[in-house]
Amino acid sequence: MKNPRKIDHARVTAALEGKLATSELTNEEHAAWVEAFNEKMGEPGEHEEAFFARRRRLGLGVGLDENGNLVYARSRPPHLR
Repeated sequence: MKNPRKIDHARVTAALEGKLATSELTNEEHAAWVEAFNEKMGEPGEHEEAFFARRRRLGLGVGLDENGNLVYARSRPPHLR
């Protein structure tokens, strides 16, 4: 019987926190790091939510319409009118 994959979760956490280089992780730990990193990056954090809420309130949100043209949260930001 093969040995089960051994993952040192403290090392994975240290890499997620930037305290350990991902190049120092074993293959198994790196796979766990990638999974955890993708999960964390898939959801906005509290500060990101606040940042973008403020931009929307100020009419600074920018995106593309179906024709590829820039559109703003308001017709035009005040400084571009």
